[in-house]
Amino acid sequence: MKILAFDTSNKPLTVAVVVDGKVLAHTESTEKKTHSIAILPDIKKALEKANLTVDDIDLIAVAQGPGSYTGVRIAVTVAKTLADTLSKKLVGVSSLELLAADGDKEHILVPLMDARNDNAFAGVYQTVAGKLENVIEDQHTSMAKLLEKLQQYDESKLEFINATPRLQELIQNQFPTATIITSENSLPEASKLAQLAETKKPVADLDDFVPTYLRLTQAEHDWYAKGHKDDGNVSYVEEV
Repeated sequence: MKILAFDTSNKPLTVAVVVDGKVLAHTESTEKKTHSIAILPDIKKALEKANLTVDDIDLIAVAQGPGSYTGVRIAVTVAKTLADTLSKKLVGVSSLELLAADGDKEHILVPLMDARNDNAFAGVYQTVAGKLENVIEDQHTSMAKLLEKLQQYDESKLEFINATPRLQELIQNQFPTATIITSENSLPEASKLAQLAETKKPVADLDDFVPTYLRLTQAEHDWYAKGHKDDGNVSYVEEV
């Protein structure tokens, strides 16, 4: 199977082309430019390096969030557009699960994304029969609540992934002997995204495939703050 995988939900932009489990091309960019500008050129470069065209691809794999609102939207939009216009299969993978793929398979893996103010996007994963299993669902949570939930595990088995300096401080105060992989040392890899995608079912309806935010966007927050209710058909555009 020929897989094109990419992720823009985190700071780096990563793209890979994987064919039958072999990585033919892998690019990673941490340059200070927007992912919206870099993603299509990087996809083109990866395909050229693999000596393939986008028409040759069987499956598109994308990290669908959580993460940067803008970043998640960029990757999901590109993925849906390619899948729709080229009639390709599409698989979405949790951005937290992708981070967990960097961890030690023998540990309880806790991938993190700093959401500021001592909050985080986080999930808890374990490797079961060679596959990552989500044992505490991905969520937007305070670090205090997350660390309380983790009291059920053996501290020596805990491995936190993608921790910023502030999150490291909070973790070490609670679990001083836990393993911590810093954000500088746990960059997501699109090649691992492709491997995860092979174990999942493709999206059945592209129209229903949306980014995973795990918390309200600013537009939603402002809308509900004005007293509006969720009626299932909210546009967040106020009639004037």
